[in-house]
Formats: sequence, C-alpha cells, structure tokens
Amino acid sequence: MGKSSNPSLKQYAKEADGYKKKLDKLQKECAATLKNPSMSDRAEKLKTQYQECVDLRNDMTDLQKRISELTKSTEPTKISNFDGKKEDELKRLNNFLTQVGEMEKKLEPDLTEEDYFKKIQEDLHSEEEGYEEEEDVEEEKGEEEAEEEGEECEEEEFSDEYEEEEEGYEEEEGSYEGSENEEEEEEEQATDEETKAETRINYEVLHDFEKQEKGDLSVKKGEIVTLCSVREDGWWQCENAQGDTGFLPKTFLKQHIMYSDLMQEDDSPTSPRTGKALWGSVKKALTETSATDVLHALGAVPAGFREPTCAKLLALDDKHTHVNYSSVKLSNSNVFYKDLFYNPITQRVRPRTARIQKTVTITEAKNIPLPGSNTVVINRLARLCLFDGNKFLSNIVTVQAQCTDKEGKIWKFPMKANSLESPECFVRISEPNNQTGILIELSVIYSKKDSDQLTELSCGWAFKRMFEENGALILNKEYDLNVNGGTPFEKNIEVDPTISRRTSSKFVSMLSRNRQPTLTIRTGAATNEQKERFDVLPSVIAGKLCYLQALALYRHHLAHVLIRDRENLQSTESLFDPFLVHFPSVLEQPDLIDMLLESWESKLKAKSRADKRDLEILVSTLISTFTEWIYPLIHMSLPSYKPGHSKTLQERTTIINRFLTQASAKISALSALLDPTLEFEPFDMTEVAYRMIGAHCIATV
Repeated sequence: MGKSSNPSLKQYAKEADGYKKKLDKLQKECAATLKNPSMSDRAEKLKTQYQECVDLRNDMTDLQKRISELTKSTEPTKISNFDGKKEDELKRLNNFLTQVGEMEKKLEPDLTEEDYFKKIQEDLHSEEEGYEEEEDVEEEKGEEEAEEEGEECEEEEFSDEYEEEEEGYEEEEGSYEGSENEEEEEEEQATDEETKAETRINYEVLHDFEKQEKGDLSVKKGEIVTLCSVREDGWWQCENAQGDTGFLPKTFLKQHIMYSDLMQEDDSPTSPRTGKALWGSVKKALTETSATDVLHALGAVPAGFREPTCAKLLALDDKHTHVNYSSVKLSNSNVFYKDLFYNPITQRVRPRTARIQKTVTITEAKNIPLPGSNTVVINRLARLCLFDGNKFLSNIVTVQAQCTDKEGKIWKFPMKANSLESPECFVRISEPNNQTGILIELSVIYSKKDSDQLTELSCGWAFKRMFEENGALILNKEYDLNVNGGTPFEKNIEVDPTISRRTSSKFVSMLSRNRQPTLTIRTGAATNEQKERFDVLPSVIAGKLCYLQALALYRHHLAHVLIRDRENLQSTESLFDPFLVHFPSVLEQPDLIDMLLESWESKLKAKSRADKRDLEILVSTLISTFTEWIYPLIHMSLPSYKPGHSKTLQERTTIINRFLTQASAKISALSALLDPTLEFEPFDMTEVAYRMIGAHCIATV
C-alpha cells in the first residue's frame, strides 16, 4: 500500500491488520511446506515463500517507519491517548517483524538442503504425532474461520472506536471539557482491554524459580503462566494457575502457543544452562557485600564503580570463554552437529554466513576516573562481548590498555603484536535479535598503597547496538560511546555523579559534557581473505583478529576428524587428539597463543608458496608446532593466567623461558620433556582424549 495524502494512525492500523492476515496465511503455508519433503514442487515453493517473507518484512518495516513519524498535531481528527495508541501499533508491528524473521531463517537458501529438512520433518513428526491424530480437516477449517472472525471483530472495534470519537467531537464541541474526560476514560479502558488481550499470552516455565525478593513469583519447571506485563530489565510480571502474580526472569520462559513447534529451528537455542546460573550469579553479585561496597561506603571510589561483571562471569566457570564457544555443538536432536558441516567435494568446512560478522577495534577511552587517592593502578583492561541488554551472548575477550597522560584518565589501545594488548577484535553471531550489540566493560586492577593484594574494579561500560531503528546493520565507521556507571544490568547510572553536580549554569553544564567518560571504537567489514575464515567459525563467537586464521584451521581439523575420517559417524568413542583437547583453552592464554603463532609462522617461512596455500599442510604444521612447544608447557604447573596481574604473568614467563632454554640447548622440545630439572604434572589420559560428547557440546545461546 502506498502513502496516503493525509496519513492517520487509523489508516495505518488497518494496513497493519492486512499485513497480519498475510502473515498468518504465510505461516501456515510455510509450516505445511517444511513438513512435507515429498512435495513435488517443494524447492520452488520454498523459494517463493522466502521471497514473500522478504517482501512482507520490507512492507511492514516501511509501515513501522511511517507510523513512527506520525505526530498528534498532524492527525486529521483529534485522538485521545494518541501516544499510547501509536506505541501499541509499533509494538504490534515489531512482533509481526519478529515472526517474519523467524520464518526467513527457516527458508534461507543456505539452509534449505535435503538433510536439514529431513531432520526438521523427523522432529516435527515425533512432537506432533499425537496432536495430528486428533486433528481433522474440519477442525482446521473451523479454527481458520474463528481466527478470521476474531480479526474482523478486532478491526471493527478499532474502527468503531475512532468513528465514535469523530462523532463526539463533531456533535458536542460546546461541552468539550466535560466530554473529554469521559471519552478519555473510555479510550483508556478500551486500550487497556486491547493491550490485555494482546499481551496475556501463555508461557511455559523452563526452570524452577524460588522467590528471592518481594514481588517475585515462585514457579516449577513445566508450569504454564500468563504474561501480564513486561519490563525493560528483563523481568516479566506473570500470573500462575492459582491467580498469584509476580516477576520472573524472561530467560526462564518459553512461549506456549499452537504451531510454535512448527516455526522452531532444529538448531535454535533451548538449553536451560544460560538462565538460572547466569541470573543467579548476577543477582548474587549485585546483592552480596564485597570489598567494593566497603570502598563505596568510605567514599574511596567513584559512585558508579562496581565489581566487574565480566570478570565475575569468567571466574565463575568457563561458559563465557573460548573453551565453550569454540567447541562443536550438537543439534537439538543430538544426532549430528548444528554448526559444523563438511563439503566432501572441496574437502573443507562448508561456509555459513552470519547476520553479524564485523571487526571491532577499540581505540581510546577518555576521562576515566581513578579508583581513589590511596590506590595504585597496576593495569587497565577492556572486556568485549556480544550482549542484548539481558544476557551475555558470546565469550568474553580481554584487551589490555596503556595510559600515558599524567592524570591517568586517558586509556590508549595502540596496535600491538602482543595478543593481550591487540585492540583488533571480531564478533560473529548468526541469529541476533534486534537488541544485540557490543558490550565493552572497562576495569582497573589496583592495590592499596600499603598492600600487595590486587583488586579489579569496573570503571563503567559502553554499549553499541548492531542495528539501526529501521533494522539495518550499523555503518562501518568510528563511534564515540558514552561510558555508563554501574553494571550492564543497571540503567541511568553515572560513572562519577560529582562531575555533573559541579555545574552551576547551563553553559557550564554544556562544558561539563566534555569531561564525561567516553569510549571510541571502530567497526569494519571483513576483507575477502578474512571472510573466508569467518564463514567457517561457529555460529556465535568473539575473539582477537590475530587468532582468526588459527581458529579457522582448528575448525577444518574438527571437520576432518569428526566427519571425514571417522569410520562410524554414530560412534561416540573418545579420539586421540591433544590439539583438539587443548587448543580452545590456549586461546584464553595470550602468552601461549603468541608463542604458538610465532613458532608456526617461523616454520611456514621455510615452506614454498604452494605449501602455504595448501590447507592440509597449514593444519598439519599448526598441529605439529602445538604438540612440540605448547602441549608440554600446558602441563608444567603454570600459574593460572590472570590478565593484568603483572606478578602472575612474570611467573609464567619465567617458567616458559626456562623450558625454551632447555629445549634450545637440547635441540628439540621433546628432549626437554626428559630433562630431570623440569617438573611436569603426572600424565592423565584425559590430556589426549577428545570426547565426542563433552561438557560444551550443548549450545549456550
């Protein structure tokens, strides 16, 4: 539909109703096509339906933009509660766009292969078998007719509501003040009823949840609750079957509606591991008394400083590390892998593009306050990951900053060969939501002047969404981001409120903005060479750009070992491969990965140009380098790697240098393994046994 000469919210609402009917019809058609692999013209239908989804999404995005541009003053007729109705329409369209996006993911050409649809059909058959036996054609027709009647009634109610308002204003201009209150009450009541009808959706509880604070709702796994209202912080108000209401974290809920299984991918995230553990740890971090709380009470640190959320998650377990996100993931059916596909013709991992696939370079942070006068700052860190405002979506990457100014408030991130200090990172996620973006948390490692104990403290965080308001990806350019205080789960917290309190006039207030903490980042697109490597990575991952080639070769080796070279693809027997076992954990230790890459590149210098382009030679050289130099070091009782802890890093460097000295004197690293002066951990079979079904084979996002 084209734009009206006198656009109004009423006209746009009717246009949205039309798109809703198209969406419902398209959903049923797509579900029927996906369920029937024996359909003669199935491939053509899938292609057509995919294009219909794209067209419908574009139309609804255009309508959403037009509605957002409406103002109360430009409405042809006066409408009470205009802003509320406008917001409701925008929310409704956003819901439609989400559903269309889900359908597009099912129908994308890259995913519409026979094996994939066969798996979809098997899952659907097992889940819907009982339901299909009870359903007949007449009942389906009855449902369709009831839905159409309901839609017509909704449209008539919405239309009547506007017509009544118009008549009221035409007939009773003289008694405007008295009638306005009445009409507003009626409008608000009608709006509340409509909103209530739309939002009261049933949800299934994914995990047990015990009431932790006043206002929470205790529920059990599998219980069905009704949504009452939502909040921006991710806690939703729900009502259980007994009529009790309270708040639940939205990550504990899964929408419980008819046909929902038909629109769910085999590789969509359903693991219960992200919700309770994450929210429990975060709420504990926000409520327990810590050293930071004591410093706040004494006024020793800026009010916006907190214990670092990213550091706490990394210390809690390895869910937000390369160890988890680099590991191959099983599909929901546990029959095969969801993010690793092998092309036997090219003998390589089959490339899979991602919606978000960008390089991110951290360049500078300004006006970052110091912890306090009685402290000594040892190091400054920036931690980067994907985040959507409610949960962490990827592993966490750490970058060490430098400080050169006398006041110590300007952080620099120069290009470095050292991987810990390298500010060039990348992020990749195949299926982001509209709120997905890059989170960067800044923190300092400091000690008191009279103590050697090191403490890490968050100096604030910055966030950049990956999508514009119209749904398009952000441009590749430099961005200056405001640094917020508190944790990433807190809103509208200043890093140092005293900066704004010092102002005495509007002019001084404007000048004070230049003293507010900011972070500068630069986003970019991958080069052709980088894109080839990005396309073989897992569906969700973040990392240093200098690791990219090694990560890609690791993925190729995974495909060779797990798919190409296995005699029995159904076997889950452990495989002998120290490289697969330990490489992901080495990515969390920059001193070891630097050593690996340096030694590997040194070996490649002796290779011919043809060998440097040969995938098999590149992989075998990387593995031999790893086995010779890195595998022994992993088992030399190295202190745990702690970014920014200079003393610990120096201890590691001493042990590594001693090993290298002995290895050089004895010509090879293998000889150093037999040196009685070097101490190694006792051998354990788990060092060399790669488990097909390990702790990280289930998707966490």
